[in-house]
This record gives sequence, C-alpha cells and structure tokens, in this order.
Amino acid sequence: MDFSKCYRFARGFSLRRESFGGILYHYEGKRPDPRLYFIDSPFLIGLLELLEEGPLDELIAQVRAHFHLSDPQVASIREFLTTLASRGAFVAQ
Repeated sequence: MDFSKCYRFARGFSLRRESFGGILYHYEGKRPDPRLYFIDSPFLIGLLELLEEGPLDELIAQVRAHFHLSDPQVASIREFLTTLASRGAFVAQ
C-alpha cells in the first residue's frame, strides 16, 4: 500500500457510524455480498471518514500530532488501513 497516495472507498463500500464505532460494509447485489467489517473504535471510524481528505501519510501525521500518538499506535493505524485495502475496501484516487 502506498501511503503517499489519496484513497477513496471502492465501489459498493459504505461506512456507517454506530455507538460502538461503526460498520464498513459492501453490497452490490452480487456475490460475495454482503461483506461486513465491524470496527469497534470511534477513533478509527473518524479516521476512515477522513479517508478522501488527502494522502494517507499526511492524514496520519496530522492525527499523530493532534492526539500525540506513539510509534506503536501509528504502526497499528497503518496495519489497520493496509488490511482494509487488501480486502478491497478502498482504492487509490
């Protein structure tokens, strides 16, 4: 995954905020639908809501500075985003 690029949700993917965090779901009416990803972190849902705001490196740097995140926390965010990208949740713009 190239963190210097901008990304957007892939066709058929939508994000819904819930009290526990949110649900990232895919539905196009063809198999393998539906796909549901339960995300139990309001923080990560907020990050996904900003996905299209700019390159991921810049977004992560802003979040890191604002919340004073440690290196392991930033690594977890990168792993989270990489996992979703590998599942086809978003694509480079």
